[in-house]
Amino acid sequence: MSSMNRVKLGEVALVEISGVDKKTSDGEAVVRLCNFTDVYKNWAITAAMHETFMVASANEREIEKFALHRGQVAVTKDSETRDDIGIPAYIADDFDDVILGYHCALITPDESKINGKYLNAFLHTEFIQKFFSANASGSGQRYTLSIETLNSIPIYLPSLEEQERIGDIFSKIDRKIELNRQINDYLEA
Repeated sequence: MSSMNRVKLGEVALVEISGVDKKTSDGEAVVRLCNFTDVYKNWAITAAMHETFMVASANEREIEKFALHRGQVAVTKDSETRDDIGIPAYIADDFDDVILGYHCALITPDESKINGKYLNAFLHTEFIQKFFSANASGSGQRYTLSIETLNSIPIYLPSLEEQERIGDIFSKIDRKIELNRQINDYLEA
């Protein structure tokens, strides 16, 4: 096993917090919205999910900043419970008209330093979930991860080659789980 560098997420990726709401406003472009529950319930966001995303609208700046592109990772950033924040989902496909909704953050990895699939797998670890729980601000009604907290997430980076192998393994496992879920749904029907 190769040596690993420890970096902060903000050193290897751009982290942006979405404020795109579920409303449809005149003068804005019609888009599909990838919401908190879409991120929370899925290991990966895929083109096959396109029609399930709700219809909303967004302005040009929001579309430019929060359009979903293959290789990015979306993260739930605030919720009523500590356990529901910091849940990641890998963006597995490019989308023309799907943007990330509020209560989420969009992470765009610097691909020369970190692989998005690896980042997604790493953010699913108990180590990082404990980091999120310990660093969430708020109490009672709502817990949140600030941009400062997200940028300071400690990331252990093996070589890009190793990151790719690790990310691919977890993606294959997720695809198998999804296929089994579809088979079960079909059999129940």
